[in-house]
Amino acid sequence: MNRSYKTKAIIIKQYEVGEADRIVVVFSREFGRLVLKARGVRKILAKLKGHLELLAYTQLEIHQGRSLDTIIGAEAQSLFKKIRQNLRSTSRLYLVLEFLNKILPEGEPHPEIFDRLLYLLENLDKKESRERRIVVITYFCLQVLRELGYYPHFRECLKCQKDIESGGNFFDFLGAGIVCRDCGGEEALMPVSDQAVIFLRFLIENNNIFLPEIKVLPKVSVEAYSLVERYLETTIDSELKSKKFVKLVD
Repeated sequence: MNRSYKTKAIIIKQYEVGEADRIVVVFSREFGRLVLKARGVRKILAKLKGHLELLAYTQLEIHQGRSLDTIIGAEAQSLFKKIRQNLRSTSRLYLVLEFLNKILPEGEPHPEIFDRLLYLLENLDKKESRERRIVVITYFCLQVLRELGYYPHFRECLKCQKDIESGGNFFDFLGAGIVCRDCGGEEALMPVSDQAVIFLRFLIENNNIFLPEIKVLPKVSVEAYSLVERYLETTIDSELKSKKFVKLVD
């Protein structure tokens, strides 16, 4: 019986255990999120280290184990070097990876999310403006939420079910949607501008992997990103630690 298998995956988390080993969490199109062990990364298998960096898209050879499967071979397909040269891109993508590691169930394939993540990395590896980076990352996060069933609603009020009108609206993070000015006012709700509502509505309802160039004011895209970032934390019921890095370099 062949106890080894191969897959291409994106490295979404890694940390050291013991004196020489490393736990590597990867996201594969065929197998979903996998928690793997790389033995002797700092000694015998040091040659694998560069292929197992965060964000790397890597061809892996894996040996099945009793508790954890073990990486026995790795060859990076892309290290996305231009992304790594831009701290703003890197910081936001680290936040995305942290969210994916916490929200994706182990061993459950999500090929659409994988395709979107790889497409996101390939596009951000090109020279994109700061405003465009914020837009495409916000778009990616919303599409992941949609795919996993955490669909935030931006058309009808969560409470009265009426269509949202202009002015004075709020976002309810626990309810995952917009609350109109007549039903809002609670401390836990976040005020949201009309422009951000329209923008978020466009992003969540556009299901294509490619997001065309769109004109949006920077303050609107930043507001939308901030709302989505906070909603990500609501869905995983914990703070995203990478958020501090984002604020530090932004």
